[in-house]
Order: sequence, then C-alpha cells, then structure tokens
Amino acid sequence: MKIAVIIAEFNPLHKGHEYLIEQTRKITDCTHIVVIQTGNFTQRAEPAIIEKHLRAQAAVMCGVDAVLEMPTAFATNNTEVFAKAGVQIANTIPHASYLVFGVEDNNLQILKQIAYVKLIKSREFDKYIKVHLKAGLAYNAAQTEVIKKLLPEIPPAVVTKILSGGNNILAIEYLRELYRLHSQIQPVSVERCKDQAKQTNTTALAIRDAYYNHTMPIEHYIPAQVLPFTMQAMEKHPVKEMFESTILYSALTELDPKQTYEANPEIGKLFYAHRPVTYDQLTTTMPNPHYSAAHLKRVALHATLGVTKKDIQFIYQRNHLPYVNLLAIRSDAHDLFNELSSIRITPVILHGNQNRPTADKYYWRMRQIDHCANSLYEISCKQKFAQKPLYVVLNHTPEPVVSDTPAEDEFAHAGDDLENNEA
Repeated sequence: MKIAVIIAEFNPLHKGHEYLIEQTRKITDCTHIVVIQTGNFTQRAEPAIIEKHLRAQAAVMCGVDAVLEMPTAFATNNTEVFAKAGVQIANTIPHASYLVFGVEDNNLQILKQIAYVKLIKSREFDKYIKVHLKAGLAYNAAQTEVIKKLLPEIPPAVVTKILSGGNNILAIEYLRELYRLHSQIQPVSVERCKDQAKQTNTTALAIRDAYYNHTMPIEHYIPAQVLPFTMQAMEKHPVKEMFESTILYSALTELDPKQTYEANPEIGKLFYAHRPVTYDQLTTTMPNPHYSAAHLKRVALHATLGVTKKDIQFIYQRNHLPYVNLLAIRSDAHDLFNELSSIRITPVILHGNQNRPTADKYYWRMRQIDHCANSLYEISCKQKFAQKPLYVVLNHTPEPVVSDTPAEDEFAHAGDDLENNEA
C-alpha cells in the first residue's frame, strides 16, 4: 500500500481539483488517495457552500479513496495552524508516502528553501517581521521582505512572485511542518492547470461568487460525474444573513481579546468602535494594514465557537491531533478502511475502529467545538444533515443524505459529558 495525501477544502470540488487528483495518481503511482478536508467551516471562517459529507462524497466520486475531516478549531485557522494540523494528520496515516499540493509556481526547490529558512531561522524571521509590521506593512508584504533578506541568493523578483500566490504560501507551510517533524513523507507539487478549454482555470472562490451573484454559468467548471449532485447540494447552502448575524453578535458580545484565538486588544477595540452588523461592514469599515478581512472573520468565528489561544497551543506542544473524523470512503476500499481503523496516534472516529481516541480534557474540547460548528451550520442552512460516514458506491447516482434525527453513533453525544469530564 502506498498512500498519497491531499489537504483540501473542495468548496466546491471543481475541474481544477479533479485535475489535481488525476495528477496525483499519475505522478505518484499511489495505490490510494486520502484527502484531509475541512468541515462545515473553511479556512476563510465562512460556512462551506456544500455540507462536509457531501463534499467528501463528491471527492470519492472523482477518484479519491477516503476523506478525513480536520477538527474545526484548526480548519478555520490561519495558514500556519491549518498547515500544521493537516501535515500532523498526514504523518500519522499508515503507508502515507506522498503529500500532494497545488501551487501557482511549480518550483519545489525554492519553496523548500523558503520553508527551511523559516524553520531554522525562526527567531530572526519573527524579529524582522515585527519590525516591518511596526513600519505599517501588511503581514504578507512583511514576510516577502524578510525572506528576501534571509535568502539573498534568490532573486528578489522571484521571491515576490512566489509569495504572491496563496497556494505557494500554503505549500511553504506544509513543507516547514514536514521538516519540523522529520517526516518521511515526500512532498509533490502540482502546478495549477490553466487550460481554458478544459475549464480548469478558475478558483473555488470565483465559483462561489458566481453562484451567489448569478454572474456566470458555473456548470462548465464542475466535473460531469458530480454536476447534478453538486448543484442539488448547493441549493441547501447556508442562509448568509442568518450566519452573519449570529457570528457578528457573538463577536460583539463574546469576544475576549485575551482568550479568543488570533484576537488582541487592538482588534477588540476595532470591533467595539465600528460595531459591524454585516460581513461587508466588517471588511470595509474596519481598515487596518495589520489585519486582513480573513483574519477578522476568523476572530469573529473563534469568538462564536469559543476557540481560545489555549486550545491551539496543543499542536505546538505535541506532534499529533487527538482525533480525526471519517467523512466518506469507497465502499470497496476494505484494505484502506482496516488501515485507517488501526491508527493509534491520531485515531479515526468510525464504527469498528480498533483504537479509540484517548478521551482526555483536550479531546472533549475539540469535540465540543466541532459540535458547536455543526449545530451553527445546520441552523444557518435550516436543515439537519446526517453525521455518519458515507460509504460511497461508485457508478451510482447519489442522493444528498439528510437527517431529521440526531446521529446515533457512539460518539454522537460526546459533548454531553464535557462538564463532568472537565470537573
């Protein structure tokens, strides 16, 4: 068994993602592909346009063998935390041989150089970053200037070009964590396909915007095998006004600058002074060069879900997560199912797993945050979704699975014992 791992959101899965999956098979000659996917909320701290199990189902229909869910506290976080969590999960998967990721510039050697210098010269990096931030630069611009200083052998124009790509920046963080863990997993980069004829030249963000605003026919960008299923699932997307109202209310009433992750007194004052009532106001009336719109959204969501600075310290203190969820798997992938069910370090929550997670205080904290996120998503969608893994039969037209009753698996009520456990 030789497994290739992809860390993704698939929000929604489009032809560019299908190309990445195809190239993963072609380049690595792997026996299985396992995706580590975000749940119902993404790294931008927004609700996914399609529920997590259904996005995982679409991935399996497009050539993936299994999809695992990254816990919400990490999946809705900044690039560094998101990448650390994803790589730590990948590093615990048996027979994981490759980590495959998309990039804007397929120069893996330079990406490795930048990742390595950020790791071995972390103190210098942090020191210079603070200097540039105090001078008024945004974080990405500050990082570009610091890398130019620490790696003078790379032409400045090349550094600027590479660090202007969001996928490149994420790839650097993947590589840095692989180096830190001394992982045996081999990184593989795939340059984004920009073939206009094959409709692979767009992004998930552009597709979401087009869907919400009716600005272009998105059907051309969705793989044919999942098109009807995807369009049907997207009709159940979260009610934007309800979601934003809930998040911003919590941000204005529950935000603790000392405890909420990625918050600080300055951000607390921004929320208090501007009192945004829509996401548009949050991103347009709170200008500050130090904080991107995504950063402010994450702070608001973390305040809502109760994600604290103490919660995120875990992945900096250990090299593994307390658990992951199985979202979907090919119904005939028995050998892979057996391998996933036997993971000891970061157990997979599924029926019949041989090694159950250690139900310590931190485990219950992460489960509570996941439960809050799932509840918020269902309320925003005005619909309940099934919470059990999907066993996908290929060559079969799927129906989106919903539920009118709570999940009945052995972990469904894990949060019920939280207070007793913490006591």
